[in-house]
Amino acid sequence: MRYVLGIHLGATRVSAAVCRYRRGRWEQAEVVPIGATAPWTESVLHVSAQGDLLVGGAALRHVATEPERVARAPLHRTGDPVPFVLGDATYPAETLAAGMIGWVVDRVAEAEAAHAERIVVTHPPGWSAYRRGLLHQALDAAELPGVLALPSPVAAAEAHLAREGTEDIEPGRLLAVCLIGGVHVETALLRRSATGFELLAHDESDEHEAGCRLDDLLVQHVVERTEADIGDPLTMSRLRAACVAAKERLSTMTEVFVTDTVSVTRQELEGLARPVLGTAIEKLRRLVSRTPSEQLVAALLAGGSARIPLAATLARTMLPCPVVLDDDPGTALCKGAALSARPRPRPTQNNGNPVPEMDSVDVSDTVDAVIPAETVGALAGARALDTPAGYGPDLPAGEDEEPPPQRPPVRITPLKPPRRRFSLARRSNSTTDRDEER
Repeated sequence: MRYVLGIHLGATRVSAAVCRYRRGRWEQAEVVPIGATAPWTESVLHVSAQGDLLVGGAALRHVATEPERVARAPLHRTGDPVPFVLGDATYPAETLAAGMIGWVVDRVAEAEAAHAERIVVTHPPGWSAYRRGLLHQALDAAELPGVLALPSPVAAAEAHLAREGTEDIEPGRLLAVCLIGGVHVETALLRRSATGFELLAHDESDEHEAGCRLDDLLVQHVVERTEADIGDPLTMSRLRAACVAAKERLSTMTEVFVTDTVSVTRQELEGLARPVLGTAIEKLRRLVSRTPSEQLVAALLAGGSARIPLAATLARTMLPCPVVLDDDPGTALCKGAALSARPRPRPTQNNGNPVPEMDSVDVSDTVDAVIPAETVGALAGARALDTPAGYGPDLPAGEDEEPPPQRPPVRITPLKPPRRRFSLARRSNSTTDRDEER
């Protein structure tokens, strides 16, 4: 069956979603389980001495025995001149990120019994063309040419529009986005265009200000009430995992037991989370504080830590606009990436002519047309923007969809990425690999 694939490589978790083509139309995004017990898997990988790659839970099982061969969240270090040192080999971050993307692609292809027609990968909004170029080169080397890169706030916005009952946003209107992830907080201001969303301004935290910070506070809170041996690394690792699970269950429950004798209530969790989530929402409030209220449609919350009910409560009291939340904010980015990968006919104007390509428009002129000059000045503290790679023109109406063109040859370093392990060509003899991954 034909399908397109969206992948989100977060700092703590990796998730994937597909849009399938059935009965002459592209369906909505559906999350594909890539973890052993959850739809997502951990953003950690292990590279063996032979170059074999393990991702997620299988990689975590090597932390105790081969910690020098384990790496975490390589995508976010793309462009870092300091490579990862895994065993006796060095790997640029983008090479490991491409290997992780290849693992997800192979995992989904094995489940779907076919390869994806198009692949979209999310990236932080602050990425420059240079960092996207490094990732594309690494993907070419991993035999994944033509993968498109999409800023994560744009993916979240696409997932929001696809929700049942959500009204479309008129071109020219603005949408604020706050992504509260496991490590980083990303805020952005998007403008609706005829073909999608444009990234007007953004900011992201450099410190651990999101879910991991809350995990630290919850672990400390539990340790003060338990007699566990906190000097034992294995005990602390299990306690932290139990605290993470408890935090997630408290999104829907009022009290959970972290250990056999220690319980945590939602009220206790909210007391710990209030400073962390308040800081995240304050970042978005500052970003939109000078935005014309008549242009701002809503503020969108996404990311795994946005599941905590207090996040939406704080946003509704701190922001001057309606607040919306995805049904599953932890998978909103991969679903939005899959939706963006679907071929779409190019919209037409009232006279029947296609809407002009945005690449031909001066971005500074379009920004001034929506946001007054004083507002642009107020947003000057946010990082400069560049056009999202891979979010270009759609197909003309009525034309058949075609696969993305092959990327031109590029000169790359002789270093090869970790070997992909879930290729359909090796399905007949991949039982051992699958068993180890499980």
